[in-house]
Amino acid sequence: VPPYYMAPTPSQVMVHYQRIAESVSIPIVLYHNVPLTAVDLKTPHLVKLFEEGVIAGVKMSNPEPERICELLQATDNKLFVYAGIDTVAFEGLSHGAHGWISGIPSMVPGAARRLYDAIAIKSNLEEARKIWRDLAPLMRLQFSAYHSGAEGANWFSVMKAALNLIGPPVGDPEPPVLPLEEGTRKELEAILKKLGYEVHQAGTI
Repeated sequence: VPPYYMAPTPSQVMVHYQRIAESVSIPIVLYHNVPLTAVDLKTPHLVKLFEEGVIAGVKMSNPEPERICELLQATDNKLFVYAGIDTVAFEGLSHGAHGWISGIPSMVPGAARRLYDAIAIKSNLEEARKIWRDLAPLMRLQFSAYHSGAEGANWFSVMKAALNLIGPPVGDPEPPVLPLEEGTRKELEAILKKLGYEVHQAGTI
């Protein structure tokens, strides 16, 4: 992820990745997160890095699913592209994303795997829609602070609370991020139960 205080230019970021690739012998997956970095490597930038052998994949954390589609088509599905934000997981997987790296798979991997299998393995859109109908409330709860102008649950607080409820316990988020309020935690409990998870009270796992 590029520095957050004084953002470099796309060209500078590309040179940075090229230098990293020269120094390591493992494949590089680039984390594309414009909202948190203020640097947007466009599809031509990413294609160039791929064709030069600099990157093997991209975690695309962009709220526009078209960016996933465009990148897959531009590389003939040879570049590994992953849905990197839960809000576009359904659309991204439907476009042919190779996987899903984000909050929901970290919290409820079984449910996330069911969605992936329904779309990528079975090509069963009806089943996928049913699974997403149960996952979508969790996605909306995660991003409620962003969608309401910074009021509401923080996605990291939701992740921590979910793991504390279903295991393994991971404690509270570090300040200044606060734990979920009681009402929001109850809402999260109901969502997790509907997804088929056994919910524990804090400290009882």
